[in-house]
Amino acid sequence: MNGLTAEAMVVLQKIIKACAARPFGEAQAELLCPDALCRAELQLALLELREAGLLELRQKLWGERLYQIPEKHLPSLQRILFPRVPVQAVEVTAMDEEAGPELSGELFRALAFIAEEGLPLTAKGAIHKKNINRLAAGLTLPGEQLKGLFPAARQEVYPFPLPVMVILDLLLCLGLVRRGDSAFLLETRVLESWLQLSGKQMSSLLYGLVLSRYGQPDPAGQHFRYIVSSADYPSGMWFALRDILERMLGAGLVRDQGTAALEASARIWLAGLAAFGWCELGRTEDGSVCFRWTTARPQFPLYEAAAFSSRSLDIQEPSDETEESFDQENLPQQDEIRPASDSPGFIVQPDFEVLVPAECPYSHRWLLAGCAELQHSDDLWSYRLTREKLESAAEQGLSPETVISWLADHAQGGLPAQVELSLRQWSKGIGRTELAEVILLACRSEADGNDIAAHPRLSGLLARIGPQHFIVRMEDVESVRKELRAAGLAPPKRIAGQKAEPGSGWPFLNGSGMVDFSAYTLPVHGHETGLFAFAPVPPLIPLNLHASEEAVLSGLAAVPQMWIKQWRKYHATTAQKVMEQAVEWGVKVRLSMEGEVCEFIPARISRNPWEVQGTLLLARPDRVQEARLSAGDWQEMQLMIPKMRRNSSSA
Repeated sequence: MNGLTAEAMVVLQKIIKACAARPFGEAQAELLCPDALCRAELQLALLELREAGLLELRQKLWGERLYQIPEKHLPSLQRILFPRVPVQAVEVTAMDEEAGPELSGELFRALAFIAEEGLPLTAKGAIHKKNINRLAAGLTLPGEQLKGLFPAARQEVYPFPLPVMVILDLLLCLGLVRRGDSAFLLETRVLESWLQLSGKQMSSLLYGLVLSRYGQPDPAGQHFRYIVSSADYPSGMWFALRDILERMLGAGLVRDQGTAALEASARIWLAGLAAFGWCELGRTEDGSVCFRWTTARPQFPLYEAAAFSSRSLDIQEPSDETEESFDQENLPQQDEIRPASDSPGFIVQPDFEVLVPAECPYSHRWLLAGCAELQHSDDLWSYRLTREKLESAAEQGLSPETVISWLADHAQGGLPAQVELSLRQWSKGIGRTELAEVILLACRSEADGNDIAAHPRLSGLLARIGPQHFIVRMEDVESVRKELRAAGLAPPKRIAGQKAEPGSGWPFLNGSGMVDFSAYTLPVHGHETGLFAFAPVPPLIPLNLHASEEAVLSGLAAVPQMWIKQWRKYHATTAQKVMEQAVEWGVKVRLSMEGEVCEFIPARISRNPWEVQGTLLLARPDRVQEARLSAGDWQEMQLMIPKMRRNSSSA
């Protein structure tokens, strides 16, 4: 490991152990100061970590300042700062929790439901219970395994079934859905980009959101979640939970929380991953809880090159990674997405069932969902072609001829003859008649009706159907309104009985892949916009290294230089002043006591009689000990000024 000083490394390790990637205040930072470091050395170490990009400092509106290690660095720091231990696979004799359906497929079902049936809101802003229940019935996500992933207070705010809570939260965070005035609406442009991703890419993004949003908020729980996500635990092999907890205990990653509480939260977390289709839970012969990743394990880019500065950590990647090597294929990059027209298609069976292999793009699956009934979205997706869905597609603007042509072009082996014949037979009865919405102009009296009928410029715009009523075509409404206003017969601006409906029907998007799309990216503020909106992230305090270092030793020029540069004995009064200056700055003092040279970290001064209390650093094995000293307890002394700009190019 190159670039960081020994002091910064010790401070970083203590922060990781105590806080993981959770925010902590300045007061807690001082409590984390290693015994052998003074306050000034701690401040300089924190500045060094900030300069390296390993630590951030943010400030809330009321002035409180919080440090935090960026969560994206936690996996790499765990690997570097704590020794890797050999992991041992175990034999399982009983299965407790099987893997649920893939989470990306559940999101797809929810998106299709919103497009087809909608999620309207009541006047109070709540989702209609009928729609919530229908959405819950269409999901196969097991709710029992999701218990404990969220605080109970959140479930009181949104009394939804747990699967619905999770799905809506993720859809909002991904930017695929937004809350409108009267309904939850699809963001079609974002949805277009999302559907161009592969299943692995979707799973990777979803796992990142699940890691950052769900689970217990304590540091030990966060450490556990990232440890089990590491390449140390490959898919297809069973691992005992107790072995992971012992590993964490040995590394000092379990602090105030006992192992029993951590084991309980870890089991809840693993049960949630099983519900999302990523792992399974079982037991060994002696009853120990075990887990294993499934083949659907998310390829989360844990070993992606972190955005460390050039003077940060020198990360050496393991050279023996095989299956669990996270390569660039797993990241949602635009140049990896091949056009839908070049992608493998689906298979249309003679019994009208449509089988969708895993490699079929999601854009094809979305268009299929608009013209066929989605039946299964587990390992092998399947749809069924029906007359009702063909009619529904026509109502949304996709003619039966277009649907048949698209199916024939993208089905492997084409359409079976009997299927195509039936589709064309169904299409003959679609679109032959149409119910059109028109505007009815109503008059107050028959005399007004006669005046309007005799108006020369309205004769071609109206069709009289009674003494006081006329039909107005939608496209002629404004022209009629203008002429009636000029004649002194202006109607109200609002058309009686007309109500805006939420949503705009099924968005077929560009399932054919004929137009360009932009690569999907997570919304910048997605963490704050989910169903469980987290508190806004406080703004980052810019690092002004020179000013920050000057503030550590403010007033340095006014202090006699001999206190810093000379190793000598002072009069008792002067010795007290030197020690008091050390307390003010938070620096060490080098002392000679009974012929032995040692270092002393003064903390507090008391008077009458004058004494200084602090930490004595001796050369003996028990070198760190608390001490109370008077001015006569030492002979020579010298202020020890920490080296400034220790991590800069000018050092």
